[in-house]
Amino acid sequence: MLNIIVAPYEHNSIAERHAKRIVKYLKSEQVEYSVYFSQNLDALKSSVKELLSLGESEFVLVGDDVVLNTVVGCVKDLNRVKIGIIPTGKKDDFASYLGISSNPIQAIKDILTKHIENVDILVVNDMPVLNTISIGASVDVFHQFSQYKIQNFISKKVAEIKFGNNFAGVELSLENKGKTKKENVFELVVANGGFSKGKPVSPLSNVQDGLFNVNYSVVSNKNGKKRYAKLFKKGEHIYCDETKQFWMNKLKITNPEKKIKTLMDGKIYNLEELDISIIEKGLKIYKKQ
Repeated sequence: MLNIIVAPYEHNSIAERHAKRIVKYLKSEQVEYSVYFSQNLDALKSSVKELLSLGESEFVLVGDDVVLNTVVGCVKDLNRVKIGIIPTGKKDDFASYLGISSNPIQAIKDILTKHIENVDILVVNDMPVLNTISIGASVDVFHQFSQYKIQNFISKKVAEIKFGNNFAGVELSLENKGKTKKENVFELVVANGGFSKGKPVSPLSNVQDGLFNVNYSVVSNKNGKKRYAKLFKKGEHIYCDETKQFWMNKLKITNPEKKIKTLMDGKIYNLEELDISIIEKGLKIYKKQ
């Protein structure tokens, strides 16, 4: 049976509207389902854990990357579950990168074909990350902008100029296969999928190759930062000579302060270190063939 998990209204005001549309469609098609609404993400977690304890294994998530990450984080054995996604916006990065329809009715129709694709998933300090891990100027801009009372195009531009172009960099140690490189990083992305907040931060990523993409820049002068930030918005930074790019399956990131501000699947974390690995074909997704 399909268990439809709906993002809390306080987190996502569109999810309930989408859920009502797909429920109406499922009724018309006489498809068996249950639907679960929650007041907050903690309540959503409780519902998912209870369903898992009852042996349920088919979930349709109506919500964004944060909701998808929350649900996947409740599952101890990912081989047990199959997940369908009903996106609620153009910045639902994981769904967009998988090519899942943004139309809720088309998305549920595709789910009902029951075609499954196995996709890779990142693990950071035992936490699942579906899409990307970002560190650097764009994360600082996102954090500062989220504190503004008025959030629009103009205030976002102000945040980019004030905090992005003036970002001093963050000192990181990058360890892979016993080799460590120390860098003062302006912008860094570790990517399974290739989008972050709707931006193509890793256009060459592949969610089915057992590897994640690492790209970063250590640009330090002001003009260079402005130029790189513009390229980064368009995903064109990967073609820049100042970008260092790798494909790997393990990476450890540390810094002297043991406090790394990180954006993962749409949420900000302050972590002492990041121990990153990948589970090849670790997640079963309902997706149109």
